Amino acid sequence: MSNGQPKNIKLRDGSFMPLLGQGTFNLKVATSGRSQEILEEAIDAGYRHLDTAIVYQTEVDVGKAVRSKLQQGVIKREDMFIVSKLWCRYFAPEAIPVCLDKSLSDLQLDYIDLYLVHFPVGLQDVGDDLFPKKDGKTLTTDFDYVDVWKGMEALKATGKVKSIGVSNFSIPQLERLLSVAKVPPVVNQVELHPYLVQSDLIKYCKSKNIALTAFFPFGSPDKPKELHAGETDPEKLLEDPVVGKIAAKHKRTPAQVIPLFSTNNAAMLFCMSSNVESQVFDFSLDEEDMRALKSLNRGWRGAPFEE
Repeated sequence: MSNGQPKNIKLRDGSFMPLLGQGTFNLKVATSGRSQEILEEAIDAGYRHLDTAIVYQTEVDVGKAVRSKLQQGVIKREDMFIVSKLWCRYFAPEAIPVCLDKSLSDLQLDYIDLYLVHFPVGLQDVGDDLFPKKDGKTLTTDFDYVDVWKGMEALKATGKVKSIGVSNFSIPQLERLLSVAKVPPVVNQVELHPYLVQSDLIKYCKSKNIALTAFFPFGSPDKPKELHAGETDPEKLLEDPVVGKIAAKHKRTPAQVIPLFSTNNAAMLFCMSSNVESQVFDFSLDEEDMRALKSLNRGWRGAPFEE
C-alpha cells in the first residue's frame, strides 16, 4: 500500500485483526433483507473482518455468507476474522456460555476470533425483548462487568473464542477492569469520527496496549430514524465543508478521507459493503489535514447511549 499503512493490527495476545471490517449494525434493514448478499460481496471485495452481534440479528446471515464462500473456495476459515458480542441480557454467570453457544450455532462456526462484552451494563432477561423496559425505563441488572469478565476469561480458556475484548467502555471502566483482569481486553470497540474524536480514550488505550475499533466512522447517516439524535446527530459529517475541502485538496471524496482519519487511530468498521481498501490506502493525510479534522470535535454521538 502506497502510504505504508498496514492491513492488520497486531493485538496484545499476538493475533492479527484486519484494519478494515464490514459492520452489520442495521444491515438487514438498510439493505431490505439483502444482508447475506451484501456480506458475500464484501468477502469477494477482500474484506476478511466481519463484525456482528446477537442484537444486530445478522449472525445467521454472516454464517451463511462465510459458509458459502468457504464452499466456493474463495476463503479458508483461518482467513476470516469474525467478531461477535456478549449481549447484556446474558450477564448471569450461567448465561454467558449460553450466549456464546447461540452465536456459534447461528454463525455455523466452531470458534469466534474476537468476542466482546457489548456494553458495561447488564439488562434484565425478560421475555424475548432485547431491550427490556417498564414504564419507559430500561430494566438493568446489578451484574458487575468485572464478574462478567471472569466469564469471558473462562470462554477464552475453552478455545471457543480466540481473543476477548470490550465495547463502549470508558477510561474509568477500563481502569477498573484492568486492575483485576487475568486476561486483559485486547480491543475496545467505540464510536469514533471527527465529530467524536475521543482523544483521551485513544491515548489511554494506546498506553495500555488495547486496540480500538471505530464504529459509525461516517457519523451513522444510515441508522434508523428512531435512533436519530436530533440537532446533535453526526449524520451529516460527510457534508461538512472542512471534510469537503480536504477531499478536494487530495482529489478524493469525503468518503475516502474519513477512513484515513479513523484508521490513524483504530481499526474501522464500514456499515455497508464497498470496495474501498485500495481507495483508502492510495493516499495519506498530512498533519494539517488531521488537525483540521480533529478541530471538528463536538462530542456528538450517533449511538443511542452514553458511556
